[in-house]
Formats: sequence, C-alpha cells, structure tokens
Amino acid sequence: MNSPEKLSHDYLDSAGPDALTRGIRSLLIDAGLLEPRDHHLARFEKWILEVSTEISNSKLRAVFVQFARWRHVRELRKKRSPLPTSLTVSRRRELRLILDLISWIHGQDRVFGSLTQSDVDCWRSFGSKEKYRVNEFLVWAHRNRLVGRIEIHRPKRTDLNVIGFSDAKRTEILENLLDEQCPWPAPIRFSALLVLLFGARPLQITRLKVSDVFFRGPHAYVRLGRAPVLLPDVLIQLASTILKDRAAIRQFTTAEETHWLLPGTVTGYPMSSAALAVRLRNIGIPASTGRTSALSMLTQNLPPTIVARLTGTTRGTAIRWMDAVAASNARYAGFVIMLDGQ
Repeated sequence: MNSPEKLSHDYLDSAGPDALTRGIRSLLIDAGLLEPRDHHLARFEKWILEVSTEISNSKLRAVFVQFARWRHVRELRKKRSPLPTSLTVSRRRELRLILDLISWIHGQDRVFGSLTQSDVDCWRSFGSKEKYRVNEFLVWAHRNRLVGRIEIHRPKRTDLNVIGFSDAKRTEILENLLDEQCPWPAPIRFSALLVLLFGARPLQITRLKVSDVFFRGPHAYVRLGRAPVLLPDVLIQLASTILKDRAAIRQFTTAEETHWLLPGTVTGYPMSSAALAVRLRNIGIPASTGRTSALSMLTQNLPPTIVARLTGTTRGTAIRWMDAVAASNARYAGFVIMLDGQ
C-alpha cells in the first residue's frame, strides 16, 4: 500500500474478506489516514448486490435490489451511526426469505407477477416460521403494480417466559459480583449488574456512551431509558472504575476510547452485543435469564410506565411483562390452593 490513492475503504474492500482487513482498517482510522465510516452499513449494501446475483431474471433482480435499498438501506441511514451488527443481521434474514420465495416461484415455473395468495400460503406451509417477514416486500410489490394483493399476518406472540433465576440464586450472583475479590473485569461485572437489576439487554449496554454514566454530587446514574436510573451506592465505585479505564484493545495497539463505555476491537465501534452475551454466559449469567429475573421483579413493584422510562423498553412490553407475571403468580397460587385442598 505505497500509493496514497490506495488508502481507501474501497481498496480494502477489494483486498480481501473483512476478517483479514478489519485490523489494518482500524489501525489506519486510528492514525487518521482513513476516514471513519459505518462499516456494517457499507458491508450490508455490498452484500445486497452480491446476493442479488442468485436471481437469474435481470428484471426481478433489479426489483429485489430496489426494494432492499428502499426498505432497508434508506431506513438504516437514518439511524444513529455506527449501526449495531444485529440490525443488519436481521435485515439479511428478511432478504434471504424473499430470495427463498423468488427461488420457489422459479422452481414452480411461474413468473413473479402471477403469484397468488394460495401460492404464498403453500410456500409458507414448510420451512422457517419467520416467512411472514416477506409481507413488506409483497405489500411494496403490490403498491408498485408488480403483483396482486397478498396478505401475510404475523403469528400471535407467544406468552412471555417469566421464569428466571430463583431469588436465592439471584442474590448469590449479586453478592459475588459485588465482592471486592471478584476476579471478573469491572466492565463485565457492571454489565451483569445492569442485566440483573434493571433487565438491560446486551445491545442496550454496548450502546451506552461514556456520558450515559454520570455523577450528580455523591450519586451515580446510568441512562438506559428516557429517565436516568439512580445506581445503588454499592455500584458507585464500580461505575467510577470503568469510566477511568478507557483502554480499547485493538489488533495492533491499545487505544484510548473516549466515546463508548465498552470499547470494541474496531475503531469507532463498541463491543458487539454478541461478544458481551458470550462473556456474561461464560461467568454463569445468561442474559435472557438474568433479564427475566429483573423484569419480573420490576413489573411487580412499579407501574409499566415507570418501568418503560427507566429500562428503555416500550410501555407495551412492560405491560406484557406485568400481565405475564400476574398470570404466572395466579397459576402458582391456584396450584398451591389445589394442593392444600388434597
């Protein structure tokens, strides 16, 4: 890379797979030799063009690319950068389902414009349960007079699982995390406590900025939702520790990160939510189980509106949790009464 004109993202994109170029790209950005970019968005746009080649019909291939850009790329560009991996992964799954439908139509020796409701019902009768996600594509195609009106209704949500850690187990984990002799790194301990106390998701935690953990006098706060949460006194020292340690371990160097609370291995990006989930699981705290324990307790003691404001979940989700916990408690009470009557 002796020529200055080769110092570009396009050159690195063509030089090899992301796993091989990620380190040098990050180093060049850190050194100020390469402009930062939303890497996940750039890779997603490139991926759309790559997978579209699986469609042999050129007109239908153009339709696919047009929809993907209108529906997903346009919306992703409006979101806060850099994008978390989960956003592009979810959209790739949806577009893969559309490709599957197009492939199925081709296998039936049919043209896309002749697609009917019964065809789609037949296609949905086997395979992935997420096939309802092609509905947006079919609505868009109908709006553009490419196909007749076809409707796919999303399956009803299943009941929430409100069984998390037992009270004794949750207390034991909390005591271990708060023990000064705890061997786990401060960022992981702090993240685990946010999961167990406030039901925070790994994605929420990794998207926290340094400014989202702050002090007002002797008190410490974290901003998970619209209203900041007052941290218990036992977490103040831990919060102070992770704010002071801004080292970000990169492939070739260690850099000081001043933006993200949990720095990632790629310049400008936080730790991935998947990586955090793995680290939590490795210390015996599956995020889903810990979050269930926290939300079950919170929704029993606080109104849904307050839970939503503090934890960053929606009010509708908080109400679903409250209802699910109430139903679970009612079933348990009924079971106890039945046993007492025997």
